[in-house]
Amino acid sequence: MTQGKTSFQLLDGGLLSRSTLSTARSVRPPTDSLDLCGLKPCEGELTAAFKATENRLSKLLEDRNRIGRDLHDSVLQSLYAIGLNIEAVRRTRSNQTVEGKEADDRMVDQINQLIHEVRGMIREIESGSVQEFDLSSELSALCTTYEQTGRLSVKLNIQRGPMDVLTHEEEREILNIVREALSNCARHANATRAVISIRMRDARIRVSILDNGIGFSSAGQPRGYGLANMEARAKRLGGFLRVQSKTGEGTQVIAEFSLEPELTSI
Repeated sequence: MTQGKTSFQLLDGGLLSRSTLSTARSVRPPTDSLDLCGLKPCEGELTAAFKATENRLSKLLEDRNRIGRDLHDSVLQSLYAIGLNIEAVRRTRSNQTVEGKEADDRMVDQINQLIHEVRGMIREIESGSVQEFDLSSELSALCTTYEQTGRLSVKLNIQRGPMDVLTHEEEREILNIVREALSNCARHANATRAVISIRMRDARIRVSILDNGIGFSSAGQPRGYGLANMEARAKRLGGFLRVQSKTGEGTQVIAEFSLEPELTSI
């Protein structure tokens, strides 16, 4: 090895050879070589960042606990009260028909199911976990609930593809959009039939709820809470909500979003 050149060093089994060990030890990297591109961590900035993150997590935990308490003390207790009132009215009626009793039974079953779902939500919030969720099964149960009332016949038209790629969070948002749309069909549109379809084309998911109700004219009409809520859910999915309706020609609610981020020019 040429004297004075230390760019090459002999290795014996992963160790520096004795002939060059002293030379290697004598070579010291410049003191500023550890400062990559002149960037040095700032202890004060890191501490501030950690504290900010800790504060955000603390607030999230507080919000989670508050939501759980509100669900239990307000929503759950109100559902219990409604169920008790229905039972009390049933006991006071002496001339109730068979059809009326069956309708009451369905109402009580629906309230009990809703109570079960709310309690599950509270457990999820308190534990921080997410229970198993299947969109197809949830939609089928939702359709059955409406059909049991005899007011709305609902048809499901769902591709298998979207069910295999949607996350649980996306599935829950879709279910809530469909639930709100069906509620509008039954309560406001006076519809007798509705079709729910979920399709995937390329990397885009399209959810459609079409009914044969009375429809409406959106000109000059302010958006109600239900429609605004559906629109907000579609935006959380990274997509949009579109409502197509004409008086006397039914309504179609469309929520569409992409499974992949879309790049837009600035």
